[in-house]
Amino acid sequence: MDKEDIYLIEEAKKDHKKFEDIYKKYSQKIFNYFWFRVGHQKDIAEDLMQETFIRAYKDLDKFNLRTHSYYSYLLTIAHNLLVNYYRKNKIIPLESVDNIPNIIIPEEEIDKKENLKLLWKAIQELPQPEKDIFFLKYKEDLPIKEIAKIVDKSENAVKLILSRTRKKLINHPYFKYITSFKDYQKKYTKPKFFKKIL
Repeated sequence: MDKEDIYLIEEAKKDHKKFEDIYKKYSQKIFNYFWFRVGHQKDIAEDLMQETFIRAYKDLDKFNLRTHSYYSYLLTIAHNLLVNYYRKNKIIPLESVDNIPNIIIPEEEIDKKENLKLLWKAIQELPQPEKDIFFLKYKEDLPIKEIAKIVDKSENAVKLILSRTRKKLINHPYFKYITSFKDYQKKYTKPKFFKKIL
């Protein structure tokens, strides 16, 4: 585990107000975890991100530093929230083809933007479990073992899902640009859990 995380968690356990330091460190990453998965709907991503930290805050004293990294722990909570969110049958409109995320594209390839739009649309049309595992691997660059813990599947199941997903997208000429989809840089918002301790 990250030494800084160990320190931050130990300090937050002594003084719960210091949990905001953990929030500051990971809120942007958790926000973007949701942002990519809910069709760039900022309000929904923000709400789910806040709920992730509320749950992590409530279980702060139970968190075991030796189990796994704190970021993986937060991603596990986030994944479960996302699954529950989709179980409620809320309809998320597919991103408009004109609203792909910011992508770093060399100037000489600007004219290929239409193909990138098609790639983004293809990713958004993946079944939710495939999309989630795909982003954990190619956007978050997490190892299979960690992804398996987060999504509560065996390593072999994760490998199989990644293999199927790659087969669906690999022939796309701009597949390599997936790692270039830029995160959304949001303004800092006060954590909702903080209201409970002030």
